[in-house]
Amino acid sequence: MITKKNLNLITISIVLISFVSFTWAATEGEMITLDPMKKHKGASGTAVISGNSLNIEARGLKPDSVYTVWFVNKKPKKKEAGAGSPPYMFKTNASGDGSYTAPLEELPFGKWQMIMIVLHPNGDPKDMKRMVGALKAKL
Repeated sequence: MITKKNLNLITISIVLISFVSFTWAATEGEMITLDPMKKHKGASGTAVISGNSLNIEARGLKPDSVYTVWFVNKKPKKKEAGAGSPPYMFKTNASGDGSYTAPLEELPFGKWQMIMIVLHPNGDPKDMKRMVGALKAKL
């Protein structure tokens, strides 16, 4: 038979575990694996959405190149919005590694279907006609 003392101990333990789990989730955020697209087969990366910020670490991209980060919907109508603050860009180093950190006005979950990182071969992050897909992930 469970005594009142044991019941209180179990209740306190459940509350403590819930609090620790919630705190961990809030500080760690949602980690998303970014998958390579056709023209960037050796690329890889991760995106972490935590609180109201986005952090991306990417490897295996084209060295010394300009990339931008987008939230995208494919259906029912194709639509995209820059992730973070304009110009939504980062530049890779000589090894093809790059990172991007930006504040978010709102979390993308439920509003956007995917996150995409695209290369701008001419170095102009505003040139949307010649961009090339690099990394992507479903949200």
